[in-house]
Amino acid sequence: MTDRTIPAATSPDGATRYGEVFDRGYAHYDGPREGRRRAVYSLFTYSMKRAMGIRKSWTAKILPILLYASSFVPLIVMIGIAALLPEANVASYHGYFAGIFSIVGIFAATVIPEILVPDRREKTLPLYFARAISRFDYVFSKVAAAAVLTMTISVLPAVILWLGTQLTADSPASAMRDNIGDLGRVILLGTLIALTLGTIALVISSMTDRKGVAIAVIVIGFLIISGLVELAISELDQDWRRYLVFGSFTYVFDAISASMFEARPESVVREVDLPVWMYYAWVSFVIVGGTLFVRWRYSPRNAS
Repeated sequence: MTDRTIPAATSPDGATRYGEVFDRGYAHYDGPREGRRRAVYSLFTYSMKRAMGIRKSWTAKILPILLYASSFVPLIVMIGIAALLPEANVASYHGYFAGIFSIVGIFAATVIPEILVPDRREKTLPLYFARAISRFDYVFSKVAAAAVLTMTISVLPAVILWLGTQLTADSPASAMRDNIGDLGRVILLGTLIALTLGTIALVISSMTDRKGVAIAVIVIGFLIISGLVELAISELDQDWRRYLVFGSFTYVFDAISASMFEARPESVVREVDLPVWMYYAWVSFVIVGGTLFVRWRYSPRNAS
């Protein structure tokens, strides 16, 4: 930006009057032009910061902190008990994921709506789409932000559990080599949980401009549907009732986790007795279908 000062005006009688006029002109921008990739990355990081309450009042950070504490504190206790009492076997991966699933669900329900809802409520979408990013870029940034955030509470603690379990063994180096397959399964299961719950939260959030409504629908729907599924499977006599288990992601991931770690699944999962590939197929359908639905919601006729 350049400033040019215009000399003060002079009256006809020769007296100089007080005053200055500034002609402010803007110089041409010669810096780097980072383009579309940088815009997508900026939207991705901004979405995560906003969801976590960064650069907002301290009250916006309370719930995420409590959820992280609920995830990591029991983990530390489990590792401590495993170190002192190896025969107790309290640090099983299947049991850990079963215990942490509800916390991950609450995290997705309360944090993920902040990624999408404010853009619709504040009507900032035209500003985003007037820039370098496309609508696909926008949806990709939001889905990636939701997945990464949810993975910090589904994958990261489980990896720490794996590492703590190996370090408390008699020979940590040998334990790590022998159980490296468990690490891959832990990462895969945590990633599937993060992608599934994050995508569901984004789908619901894309249909409202009120964050409270999105949170209520996710939480209440999660509780009600899970209860109805268990009731229907236990009370109905028809064979098709087995497929109602797909309505409860608690049971879906219990079946997947049990197959991964050769554990005993819940009684409902044992009763329906479906092949495990069906659970994987259903989770894949939810992730892909949910992402496409969010993209459709942000097509020109729907985004506002």
